[in-house]
Amino acid sequence: MEVTEIYKDTVERKAKIALREGQGFRMLHDDFDDSWAPGDEPHGIMTFTDEPAPVTPEPVNPLRVEIDALKARIEKLEKIL
Repeated sequence: MEVTEIYKDTVERKAKIALREGQGFRMLHDDFDDSWAPGDEPHGIMTFTDEPAPVTPEPVNPLRVEIDALKARIEKLEKIL
């Protein structure tokens, strides 16, 4: 489920984030209002979801794979010798 929260300033934004996170939601995105300009107090619409965050697989280190393959070959040769 997705829910949106409109906020008018930093204090309200922080309070609404704390409320939704306390309810088990996580923020998907925070869209500043079209009238917002750098230096202005942030104001806009936040979108939250109760869906779990996607799991990012651990990156594969190609060098680690190569080292493991070489270790396996060395162990095999040591058994032969």
